[in-house]
Amino acid sequence: MIDSAGAGTARFDLAAMKQALERSDVDTLIGLYADDAEMEIVDRDRPPSAPMRLVGRPAIEAFWRDVCAREMTHAVGEEVVGGGRAAFVERCAYPDGCHVVSAMTLELRDGRIRRHLTVQAWDEMSCS
Repeated sequence: MIDSAGAGTARFDLAAMKQALERSDVDTLIGLYADDAEMEIVDRDRPPSAPMRLVGRPAIEAFWRDVCAREMTHAVGEEVVGGGRAAFVERCAYPDGCHVVSAMTLELRDGRIRRHLTVQAWDEMSCS
């Protein structure tokens, strides 16, 4: 498994991101983003024509604090990294049986996330 990617002279630590997501460690997670980072999320409620857009680390932090405060498990896999980019799949499970799969791609700059795209699918039958 590759755990870092060069972007400029700094290196991105994908292993730290994986561990932060799986442990719901928001402080470590948000530290991986650039101050001017942007995040875009496409899912069943936010289609490609009207995705959720978060601009700046404070907005992204609020998003991750909400997600990580929920009672669910996170498992990260299928990591790919190189050329100033990283990608992975996150699989989440709620106690009520709802499952979510998110494909995430990251654009990296100076060892931090500059742009983050998430496309996610939810179990339609078990998620309210």
